[in-house]
Amino acid sequence: MDHTIANLGSVIRRHRIAAGMNVKELATETGYSSAYISQLESGTTLPSLSALATMAVALGIDVTRFFPPSPATSVRISKAGDVNKLRMSPSASEEYTILSSHGLGTSMSALIHRAYPTDSPPVRFRNAGERFALVQSGAVRFVFDGEETELTAGECVHFSSQRPYSMEIVSNGPAEILWFVTPAIV
Repeated sequence: MDHTIANLGSVIRRHRIAAGMNVKELATETGYSSAYISQLESGTTLPSLSALATMAVALGIDVTRFFPPSPATSVRISKAGDVNKLRMSPSASEEYTILSSHGLGTSMSALIHRAYPTDSPPVRFRNAGERFALVQSGAVRFVFDGEETELTAGECVHFSSQRPYSMEIVSNGPAEILWFVTPAIV
């Protein structure tokens, strides 16, 4: 099944207003610029799942509130050719294949993140929980506290995502990254 999130900008705006925050306050809390938050809310820019998780922490909500509800399942079996993909829009440069069960009561997300290199500067993230990333193809540059590390196929990183970090695709083509994320983000 292929999922695209509809009207994500208005969903972000609705949660920001419900939290009693203006754009500048959300920008300050997340470390993003007011312009970036405004672009997200207007739909001219699309966030990554990590950016949504950062906003959820700042808004005091569970990140799953950004997504349409799905029936909770305690067992999810993925077989070859049976993919569960998520895109922020039909033309997004990133897509996520959801490997784990998702919905209320899920404590971890397992995802394959396929992303293409862009000319945009890397976005800084800060989320609750932990992240484990295994680069399956391509090359990815992570920055933690100003220190850069480049990972290629077969290399991995595990970190507390409560500290700010950024990620950038540095290969000529797309990169695929296997993520294990706590708490669950989808």
